[in-house]
Amino acid sequence: MSDERQVDLLVVGGGAAGMTAALTAAVLGLDVLLVEKSDVVGGTSARSAGSVWVPNSRHSPPGRDSPDNALRYLRAVLGNRFDETRVRAFIAAAPEMVAFLEDNTAVAFRAYAHHPDYRATLEGATLSGRVLEPVPFDASVLGKDFAKLHPPLPEFMLLGGMMIDRTDIGHLLNATRSFASLRHSLGLFARYGADRVRFPRGARLVMGNALVARLYYSLLQRRVPILFATQTLSLTQAAGRTTGALLQSNGTRIAVRSRGGVILATGGFSQNAAMRRRLLPPALCPHSPVAEGAQGDGIAVGQAAGARLSSSDDGNGFWSPVSLRRRRDGSLAVFPHLVLDRGKPGAIAVDPRGRRFVSEAIDYHRFAAAMLTALAGSPDRPCFLICDDAFIGKYGLGMVRPGRINLRQALQEGYVTQAPTLEALAQAIGIPGEALAQTVARHAGFARTGVDEGFGKSSDAYQRNLGHPRQRPDPCIGAIEKPPFYALAIHASDIGTSWGLLTDEFARVLRDDSSPIAGLYACGNDMASIMAGAYPGPGITIGPGMTFGFVAARHAASDLKTSGAL
Repeated sequence: MSDERQVDLLVVGGGAAGMTAALTAAVLGLDVLLVEKSDVVGGTSARSAGSVWVPNSRHSPPGRDSPDNALRYLRAVLGNRFDETRVRAFIAAAPEMVAFLEDNTAVAFRAYAHHPDYRATLEGATLSGRVLEPVPFDASVLGKDFAKLHPPLPEFMLLGGMMIDRTDIGHLLNATRSFASLRHSLGLFARYGADRVRFPRGARLVMGNALVARLYYSLLQRRVPILFATQTLSLTQAAGRTTGALLQSNGTRIAVRSRGGVILATGGFSQNAAMRRRLLPPALCPHSPVAEGAQGDGIAVGQAAGARLSSSDDGNGFWSPVSLRRRRDGSLAVFPHLVLDRGKPGAIAVDPRGRRFVSEAIDYHRFAAAMLTALAGSPDRPCFLICDDAFIGKYGLGMVRPGRINLRQALQEGYVTQAPTLEALAQAIGIPGEALAQTVARHAGFARTGVDEGFGKSSDAYQRNLGHPRQRPDPCIGAIEKPPFYALAIHASDIGTSWGLLTDEFARVLRDDSSPIAGLYACGNDMASIMAGAYPGPGITIGPGMTFGFVAARHAASDLKTSGAL
């Protein structure tokens, strides 16, 4: 069976980047069709913290940022990988994207009160204002369409379905010491109980789930059609221009003719095993927390249409340490260790030799890059987070909640290893006991002085932000001394890929001769990242992804108007 459709613009991929592109086009008056391979929208963005890195937006504190500051910072971070034309385009368009969405849709952001850039000591870095988070969203307004929203990772929810953010975590941990925190916590539980009467999970959404829910709700309000469970087989071209695509949905082939072209936003290749083996570092874990649909589909159809692919950058991806645990349903939980445990006082990371190899409080990308270096001689081994009983009670560890709530189950499943002494712990996890004891003892000395002489933990504003403000003499450094002791195996994984289709400043896909393919755009992780494998701050995948989705849709609309087709 076959079908035909004609639209102004076809967008392939229903993550934050693709939905931003489709929503922008709809606001600008285009007849848009959004195609999503899975049966839900949101992609990896729905599983993420939802941070959006946007310099100099309307949410930046007045006078604290500027385009020149952001340029200096990115130039310092990227070095010889700095793409002046595209970076300038991003810095100019990103605040426009935020204002456009907030003025015309249900999308809403707010700046973190204090969130330093990851390379906080470099020229142009800021301590706040660039990192935006989505405002929490009440998904009950979606009604039955709530089921079409990609859920967050189960491990990011409490009680099987209640989402919480950093503010909520603080209140929950302080509920027995503060009436305000107790009231906030009781409100969360009451709201969650009411939601479960109507929905299979809580409808109060935060982080990345709130972001994609706001985008999805806005698309529904504008009646943008979305084809779910639809595969893009190939792009169609005529006279050097991309004119549509051949799709397949439920056994039916659909030929879509698009006057304004096609925007590819399928999420990169993190879940394509063959591409991982070919393009990512050999010591990288084969498992990723990225959405399962990120199979490189957009890159493949773009390449078949004559697109040029980027040269390899610093590993072709963005990294994070992860821990692994088998869920009750048999699926594998891949838990990214972003901010909640590594940088807190009283935990250290050691390699298979029992030695520290990095500051535990640096950003997750550089932490995992250090893991790849440490594991170069033994790529089949994990590294370990080591802590004591006081730490795991106060902060938890990975998927173990603070207060040891689910510690017994984690021990039974082998997710966490416990031992009465450091020597016994080392033996249980297969690392040299004497080396581990020496490492812990040396770190205890750093806890007394407040100075990490090994790796400079807590030496910049970003690292100190991850610690505990009341820890003395340093917020990130604490001794490991109260038995029993714990170890958690961690692996270097990716949270997105940076290698992809080369584009220009308008997000147009380029040919080998660097000329643009008319009518073909890419954004998100299908597009070769302007960050080129570097990680300047939180949200440097979603921020540019949404921005270039906005840029692509705006350019396509402008082209249609110029040609008289709109």
